[in-house]
Amino acid sequence: MFIITLLLSFVTGFFAPATVPGAASLPVRIEKDNSSKNEKLSWSAQRKLNWEDFKADPDEENPHHALTAANLALDAKCRNNKLEFEVSCVFLPTQSWSKNKKSEKLLYHEQLHFDLTEVHARLLRKKLYALGTACDNVQEKLGPTVTEAFAAWKAEQDEFDKMARHGLDTTVQMEWAANIEQRLQELEAYQ
Repeated sequence: MFIITLLLSFVTGFFAPATVPGAASLPVRIEKDNSSKNEKLSWSAQRKLNWEDFKADPDEENPHHALTAANLALDAKCRNNKLEFEVSCVFLPTQSWSKNKKSEKLLYHEQLHFDLTEVHARLLRKKLYALGTACDNVQEKLGPTVTEAFAAWKAEQDEFDKMARHGLDTTVQMEWAANIEQRLQELEAYQ
């Protein structure tokens, strides 16, 4: 199972009147990261998740065996009328849990959720680069792009769980794994 926590951190001054006249705030959903230790693990091709990373107590009422909490974090600002941004893919250990820390199959499924989040981080970077660097009309450009990217991310995570039956359909899960790996390679320029 996968939970999506959206984290959009807009640096102070992003919408300062001197930089972007008349801009207010972006029309996107913003949620704060409420992890108790604010602990985050950045996605890395070299470092895979392990069960020690899942530090939250399992939700015994939840029918699933594990939960991966991950963020797409966007930090954006205008400096000298130039849009600057950073998109991060992070895993939240203190919000992630497992009821079965012995299953490598379950851990692999949770890793695929994290890898899929990195795919969407790269897709968002690609879309943001395509917007250009001018801060003119940043609200009209950035808001819808980010909102659409987060909706696509959530929809694909849900589709992955549904199609792979939360990792129970090994054949389908392996197809997803190959697709995720291919997309990571195709989007390597945006890592």
